[in-house]
Formats: sequence, C-alpha cells, structure tokens
Amino acid sequence: TLTTCDIEKKNIENSKKFVKSNKEFVNFIVDDSLNFLNTFEKKIDFLYLDSLDGQFEGASKHQLEEIKIAKEKLNQNSLVLLDDKGSKTNLSIDFMLNNNFKIINETKEQVLLSY
Repeated sequence: TLTTCDIEKKNIENSKKFVKSNKEFVNFIVDDSLNFLNTFEKKIDFLYLDSLDGQFEGASKHQLEEIKIAKEKLNQNSLVLLDDKGSKTNLSIDFMLNNNFKIINETKEQVLLSY
C-alpha cells in the first residue's frame, strides 16, 4: 500500500484523480506531515519528503523534524527521497549521514538515501 499525506485537501483530491485506477491501494491523509508521521504506526519502506517549498523560512528545519520523527519507523534498507536539494535538504542530509544513512543517488533537485 501507499500512504500519501498533504496539509492541503485540494492536493489530496488531485492525487486521487492521478491514481484513480489504483485508488484502492492508496491511503489519502489530509494532515500536517509532522503530526501524521508522529501518529503513523506502520513501518516505512520508502519515504518521500517534499513538504513546503525551499523558499519558505523554516523549510529546512521542518524537513529535519520529519526525518527525525520517521527515522525509527524506517525498515532496514528503507529509501528516503529528499526534494528541493540545497534549499531545504542541508540539515536533513547532515543529520542522516551522521545517523548511518548513505547517499544512493543525487541530482540537482533531489537526494536519495538508504538507511
């Protein structure tokens, strides 16, 4: 299954349209990502962090808090994809590298790490 979370209901409604033929495999959640991750009770195999845009003040700290919360919920060899490289990933990447994550791939926009 796939679980997707967005604070904006409109974004969740758009997501439902994009996956309409596979909607039964997706859990759609309208919530703040920090609250969602705190209450999520399943183990995570793949985590894509794309909250806030990099130009927003506090985006780096927000992404760092997301990975700190999610870290204990990740399975061994889980993948974590960080979006908006540079503008909001620096704190997260430093934290992750200091906590046994390894960079698997990176582009100008994203960084993929494994735990």
